[in-house]
Amino acid sequence: MSEETYAIPVVSFTGKSGSGKTTLLEQLIAELNARGFRVGVLKHTVHHAEFDGQGKDTHRHRAAGGSPVAIDSPGLFALFQPLDEAMSLDQIIDQYYTLCDIVITEGFKREKQPQFVVLGETADTMPDPLPEHILGFVCDGPVQTDKPVFTRADIKPVADLIQETFLKDVSRSEVRVWVDGQFIPVKPFVKAFIGRTIKGMVSALKGARDPEKIHIKIGR
Repeated sequence: MSEETYAIPVVSFTGKSGSGKTTLLEQLIAELNARGFRVGVLKHTVHHAEFDGQGKDTHRHRAAGGSPVAIDSPGLFALFQPLDEAMSLDQIIDQYYTLCDIVITEGFKREKQPQFVVLGETADTMPDPLPEHILGFVCDGPVQTDKPVFTRADIKPVADLIQETFLKDVSRSEVRVWVDGQFIPVKPFVKAFIGRTIKGMVSALKGARDPEKIHIKIGR
């Protein structure tokens, strides 16, 4: 799987526990949001995780055989979906992150999406073997590499590299495409092209000047 697989850009931050990935991502997510981008975030763990508390209503619903089980509130929606096997990264992106401009992941070091390797204070924790598609390293000490090296304080430069590499053609239009009931992921520059073209054509119709939302259904 290469980075071309994803209709939405995916950038991972990998590194050993305690290297400072989560703190770095907190600041990076805030910086990208401040620039107007919709940032999805996904954390990977190799350990079995139980996110639903024993005795909670949703846990009881799941124990009774509900699948999936969800909880909805005015400010948050959570879905619990039992899995027979782990979902692939591209399955997760296509199913849950279709309206994001970019997805930042913590982990997924064995996948082949572009990655920043977070080393922390020194390069002593350099992974072996290295991931295939390295964008750069985050380390407060020297790193012997031809890739860019950032310190953990270099939030804006890291955001600059991500924006320049992946977010130059972001469209503000929420363009979603279904074909025969199946959602079709669309790359950002294609999304921008479709949005501009359709909006331009529809705006020329009588009574449809400067529309906010457009729904088109084409059948045989």
